Amino acid sequence: MRLDLREIINIPGSGVSFDYEPDLSNTSYGSVKGVKSPSRAAGSIRNSAGVLRFDADVDAVLLCTCARCLKDFEYPVSLRIQTMLTESEQDEEDPDVFLLEGDFADVDDIIVTDFILNLDQRFLCSEDCKGLCEKCGADLNNGPCSCKLNTDPRLAVLGQLLENE
Repeated sequence: MRLDLREIINIPGSGVSFDYEPDLSNTSYGSVKGVKSPSRAAGSIRNSAGVLRFDADVDAVLLCTCARCLKDFEYPVSLRIQTMLTESEQDEEDPDVFLLEGDFADVDDIIVTDFILNLDQRFLCSEDCKGLCEKCGADLNNGPCSCKLNTDPRLAVLGQLLENE
């Protein structure tokens, strides 16, 4: 989505609002397999004393794979994106500043870029996920597996002390 900013670029205090469904379908990396449709992005671009400020709230549901037990699950995300827009290329290296395309702002580019940069790399299906057994691969959330614990031979003497009690 491209917003025409000709009306607000030279008028401090003015702004333009937006509310739409961004295309986050190509958002897949790490534990994130994709984004469930529809997503929602609502916000505004305001001219504050000659500085164009971009504010948006993005709500989406991620389709993730748990980093411990490898189960697929849905993870709701609400992100607040705040950045500035500029016409000069000297600020282009700043990750919190986006370059205008003439008198237009590419809202999709801003939202997708900030959305990806602000997400975690790993997701868990629950805080107390026990994961998989490192030997047999059983899901420990469903109960203990039948694997015998291997004790470090250097600690075997300590194990004998516990058996005597």
